[in-house]
Amino acid sequence: MKRFLNQYWIYGVLTILVVIFINSCQKENYRQTTTDEVNITGYLENNKDQFSLFVDILYRSKTAGFLGAYGTYTLFAPTNDAVTEWIKANGKSAVTDFSESDLVDFVKYHVIRDTVATTRFSDGKIKSPTLFGEYLFTDLTDQTYRINRTASLSKSNIYTGNGLIHIVNKVLTPPALSLAEIIEKNPNYSIFTEALKETGFYDTLYFERGNIVPVEKRFQTVIVESDSVLKTQGINDYAALKQKYSHLNNPKNPNDSLWLYMAYHIMNDGKFLEDIIQSLSLYTLAPKEIISTKFENSKVLLNEDIFNGVLEPGAELNRSKSDVLASNGVMHETNQSFRIKVRPQVPVYFDLASAPEMVSALGGSYRNRQTSLIANGLPIANTFTFYPLNVSTVGTNRYTTTALSTKRPGVNGDYLDLTMSTTSPNRPTTFEIKTPFLVKGRYKVWVCYVQNSNAANLQVTFNPGKSDEQVLPNLIMLNQTLTGSGVNATVLGTDPNSDNLLLAQGYKRYYATVGDVNANGVTQSLLAKNGDGLLNVGRLAGTINVETTDRHTLSFYAISEPRWSSNAVWLDMVHFIPADDPEQYYPRFHHYPGELFYRPQ
Repeated sequence: MKRFLNQYWIYGVLTILVVIFINSCQKENYRQTTTDEVNITGYLENNKDQFSLFVDILYRSKTAGFLGAYGTYTLFAPTNDAVTEWIKANGKSAVTDFSESDLVDFVKYHVIRDTVATTRFSDGKIKSPTLFGEYLFTDLTDQTYRINRTASLSKSNIYTGNGLIHIVNKVLTPPALSLAEIIEKNPNYSIFTEALKETGFYDTLYFERGNIVPVEKRFQTVIVESDSVLKTQGINDYAALKQKYSHLNNPKNPNDSLWLYMAYHIMNDGKFLEDIIQSLSLYTLAPKEIISTKFENSKVLLNEDIFNGVLEPGAELNRSKSDVLASNGVMHETNQSFRIKVRPQVPVYFDLASAPEMVSALGGSYRNRQTSLIANGLPIANTFTFYPLNVSTVGTNRYTTTALSTKRPGVNGDYLDLTMSTTSPNRPTTFEIKTPFLVKGRYKVWVCYVQNSNAANLQVTFNPGKSDEQVLPNLIMLNQTLTGSGVNATVLGTDPNSDNLLLAQGYKRYYATVGDVNANGVTQSLLAKNGDGLLNVGRLAGTINVETTDRHTLSFYAISEPRWSSNAVWLDMVHFIPADDPEQYYPRFHHYPGELFYRPQ
């Protein structure tokens, strides 16, 4: 039997070797393209009735082979009529009148090394630049896509073996003028132009192709104030502008207020309206000064913010006179004047669970809970302003808001219930959220939580991954009550000096307790069943240095596992209080309806 099996094994091996030998003698056919369709050059040659002139340009520029080879490209192909019009506009009579280098640049400006279908078009720049090194701008007018506001698509999304073709009715030409020249040539910007020259920013915004420019300064954005806008501020000429802003009488000095005023209107990187709408802030050439952005009711607003509970009206961009493309960037015009806002440092009390953006990130689940709270006679009064989450860090069904508990209430009747873990693949280790506006300066950061014995310990980081990243030194141990400070419950309930004892250990009571007084002079006399508020803990995470007035990122990172498996992290608020402010303890907060209580007199 064993011999019989060995024979079959030998025959099997011999059969496999014979098959391999036969296959090795056969000729192999390698696939040369990604599809059986013609490539871009082939499509154009097959349709010479429309593209014979462009095909001629491809061969004279020696780029026909390039667009006929393997790759992923998008070509904006001008028709014969479009090329003929371009030839005449340049004072020529035929394609042969142009140099080879001119024709190479012609082709480069019409090609993107990426497949960009019209589904990726928007009111703004195409995210990938052309081979010429500059961006194309798209918009939609009367249901027709336009490129650079001059050429319309007559046919789009033609798929070939190596990319896409969009047919355009006009030749695309790179902008001839720089930002400085466009502004100077417009008589409506005479005051702004003179200010650019006097401060030296005209040279910053001037560009001539062939010049060597640092990459970070190749494209720029400028927001212009017209003469008519400046006149509404009582500024009728450059002399009046200088008198108002140039406190050193030296506009070229970076410390001069006029230099800062103009620097505040310029940003590195070319930003179209779409980019501005998607941004939370624009970083200007004024050192560590930003412009906040908001899109509201179809308006693009600059510096319209709620700060310290007060709405600060902003400036609206004139959309019809914005997105002006230059050889080195984009120009926008504003309907109102704007300037650097000088703000004092103030405490910022950030209720995490009530943030409207949290509602959006959760797909409305918080609204459902809010309805339940109202039905129970507990309306939520949102008295603060909140900003977007980094939604990419939100795990599926992992971040929720929890309604009021009679045992462990949170401010405004809610807290943020996170399931965080360092080991479970289904639970995130990190939670990030955008802060409200923080005026530059130093702040003590207090993380206010509802105690849970099953919670992971957290490490807090300010602006993770950025140049000003700061890892805060104190761990947030969410299984601790206020007694984790070392001050026992009896002392906390009876000693009038207990607040100072807590503060000395980096703890505080942030939730209103018996004896606290609200703004109407009413003394708090009732507590929820919360052990005299011991389960609502304010923990000093550390002190941060905010270098730029802006919205920033705060990250919570789980660094250890709880004793049990729920991984529940119950976060309520974060307090940012100026580091030199002696009042770190008050106001305190209550769940109904987010009422503030102050230090008894």
